[in-house]
Order: sequence, then C-alpha cells, then structure tokens
Amino acid sequence: MFLPRAVTPLLAAAIAVSGCRQAAQPPPDDGGTTDDAGALVCTVQAPTVCPDPPPHWPDVSPIFQGRCVMCHNGMIGGPWPLMQYSHVADWYDVVRAMLLDCSMPPPDAGVTMPDEEKTAILTWILCGYPE
Repeated sequence: MFLPRAVTPLLAAAIAVSGCRQAAQPPPDDGGTTDDAGALVCTVQAPTVCPDPPPHWPDVSPIFQGRCVMCHNGMIGGPWPLMQYSHVADWYDVVRAMLLDCSMPPPDAGVTMPDEEKTAILTWILCGYPE
C-alpha cells in the first residue's frame, strides 16, 4: 500500500508499527536498543556534522534492503515502501524520527539495526539525503 505524503507522521507511525509482525522469538542481537532486562533503551545519537564527502543513496541503500524492505515492501496492507530512493526521500523526516526514538525496526519484527547503521542513515539524512 502506498500512502501519500500528506498522511500525518503519527498515522504513518501507527501503520508502520502494525505492518509487519513476523518474529515469534526475540532477536539474538539487540543492536544497542535493549538492556539486559529487555526494556527499550535507545542509544543512537543524532549526528551533527555532515562529512566530506557526504554519504549518498548507494551507501545506505543496502541497510534499507537488509533491514527494512522485508516489511516496507509496498504489499497491500503493509507499511509504506522503502525500496528505492524516492520512497525514503519522501519520508526522510519520519524515518529520522523513528530511528532516533528506536521505534524502527520494531522489537517484534525479528530484525535489529545496530547503532552504526542507524547513524549512517541519520548522517545521510543530515547531509540532505543525496541520491
């Protein structure tokens, strides 16, 4: 399902969180988002400087392919797609917010994303998400 950009970020978050629930057991590696008791602890930091040269879409695309598109694939009833540059660029602000509050990927999706990968995407967004 493709949602027009006019959908509010809150609605987008609700759809994204409810969209893909495939894991029956917790993931083996928490990617820096949970502590020993299983409580959500978000440790990713927002970058403040764009490196020179800045990262481009080919630098972060493999992260989206490996961590996001199993749910964000455009299937009917699922969350908005994140399969290509235009999808992610259209939703960069929502992607940024959800990475910073560690709501994506959701804990029960069976996919983890290390802080290094989150930081790579956040840096790309900070730099103006160049294609």
